[in-house]
Amino acid sequence: MSGLFGTLNIGKSGIFANQRAIDVTGHNIANTKTPGYSRQRAEMQTRRPFCTPSMNNAAEPGQLGTGVEISQIARIRDSFLDYQIRVEMGTQGRYQGRDKFLREIEGVFNEPSETGLSTLFGKFFDAWHQFSKQPETSNTRTMVAEQSKALASELNHTYSQLNKIKGNAQDIIKQKVFDVNNIINQVNQLNQEIIQISVAGNNPNDLMDRRDYLLDQLSSNFGITIDKKDFNAIELNTKEDKEAGSPKGANLVQVIDPDNVARFAYIQDIQAQKDDKGNPTGKYDIVYYKNGDTTTESNRVVIKDVELTDEQKKEMDECRVLWTDKSGNLLKKDGGAVNADKDGISGIKFSDIALFKPSSGEFKGYMSVQQDVDGYIDRTNNLAKGLALAVNTLHGQTTDSSKDDLPFFVNKDGQENGIDASNIVVNKEIMDNPMKIKGSKLDVPPSGESDGKRALAIAGLRDVLMGIQNINSNMSREDFINKFCGGLKENEYGIKVLNGTTDGMKVDNYFKDMVDTLGIQEQEARRMVKNQSDLLNTFTQSRASVSGVSLDEEMTNLVQFQHAYVANSKIISTVDELLDVIVNGLKR
Repeated sequence: MSGLFGTLNIGKSGIFANQRAIDVTGHNIANTKTPGYSRQRAEMQTRRPFCTPSMNNAAEPGQLGTGVEISQIARIRDSFLDYQIRVEMGTQGRYQGRDKFLREIEGVFNEPSETGLSTLFGKFFDAWHQFSKQPETSNTRTMVAEQSKALASELNHTYSQLNKIKGNAQDIIKQKVFDVNNIINQVNQLNQEIIQISVAGNNPNDLMDRRDYLLDQLSSNFGITIDKKDFNAIELNTKEDKEAGSPKGANLVQVIDPDNVARFAYIQDIQAQKDDKGNPTGKYDIVYYKNGDTTTESNRVVIKDVELTDEQKKEMDECRVLWTDKSGNLLKKDGGAVNADKDGISGIKFSDIALFKPSSGEFKGYMSVQQDVDGYIDRTNNLAKGLALAVNTLHGQTTDSSKDDLPFFVNKDGQENGIDASNIVVNKEIMDNPMKIKGSKLDVPPSGESDGKRALAIAGLRDVLMGIQNINSNMSREDFINKFCGGLKENEYGIKVLNGTTDGMKVDNYFKDMVDTLGIQEQEARRMVKNQSDLLNTFTQSRASVSGVSLDEEMTNLVQFQHAYVANSKIISTVDELLDVIVNGLKR
């Protein structure tokens, strides 16, 4: 088409195109502060031209333009920057989780301070040393009893607080499981909507922004792998993370059969089974909740009679997350789903269970810090048990080598066996009557005792090298003394004392090493959080320079499109005047 009507259509196309460009600019300005929004751009192209030349008509060579049109509303996004940011968010999430709880562990140990364990250990040994100087007075005995009680109470409190920290980490994991499943469900729903709109030939820019924003959130929790498909679709999985324990062929989001996907469940409890005599059988009932939703008992599933070693039980306790299908049925490592009946699930081995153990993200941080907490609990138990066994060895000695009398430290049941930081107490007999504390070489101190040699030997335990680090929960006093303390020897006063071992540690040094290790771990976590924050800021700024909305740029574009709109309106106005001349002027 040529002539004035063709020019009229060109002006009309210019008006419509610039109006659309103004709409896009307004949309950008309105979403300046919208999280995850990517700048959009109306891309213009010439419309199909009108071909005039032919064999019979060469008077108007070439093609006549027919105006402009919007080819697409483009979304300005750099996928490589998205990838970099998500990788670094996973690393940052891991160390943020660790930093949060390592700080809490530091608060529990509270070192150095006047009320921490190191100070109480010092006061404990000082009380025994003072007792050795004044064994005839009751005040020094009372001081020994009270300082020992304070030390035992602080060990109890430390154990309790460490377990609370571990419980808090597990509570966060439980909430994270629920939140992550919801995010994945939203991504899946958005994925289906994006496919439908893209198949129709449109660009679902805002939906894709929302999906990318959710993927950013997801990447801070664990490492994700995104496979791009046709029609702007994606598939989401963890296949690049070999530690995540992903069941064979499991996708979190997929295009084909979008309901046949994996999700996560939270292990609420690991219940040990016992025989008729109350002894552990080595089998456990594992209770998990579908999708991490603990608000209703209908989501509760029990995996029965699972045989676990101590290490496997510990691994499951620290992880707490299982792979399931979308309905919450347990996924085995080979990819098969196990449906639960009304009594739960039976016949499952630990090797069949797919635990979710990502190598990055907040999940990794909360899981790894539980390993640290378990380590500090074990070390605190070793400290309590080692101290108790060493003190009891010296305090309970009698002139009859076949007898052992009045252990100083016991557990809350009054027994020496099974002492750890959770239950160590001073023997009730001693607390009721501090005069029963033995400070002399003799078995039972007579009234007005003047011999403080035994008390001096107990005070000397401060400097004895003991293999505290090698203690286990079932170790007897005899094994500890003979294997890890170098056995017994008589000192110059005729009291059997620990010989010491070159590969052992002093009590003070053992605790100091614990605190130093904790400090190094916290410094590393804090340093990594700062480094990752700086790195993420760099990547985020780079992405903002590409995808972010600049108000100055948008205002410039707005003025540009406004002038173009006005100019095209002037073309239409001019054509209108020319048509008026032709139509109405010819009559005159």
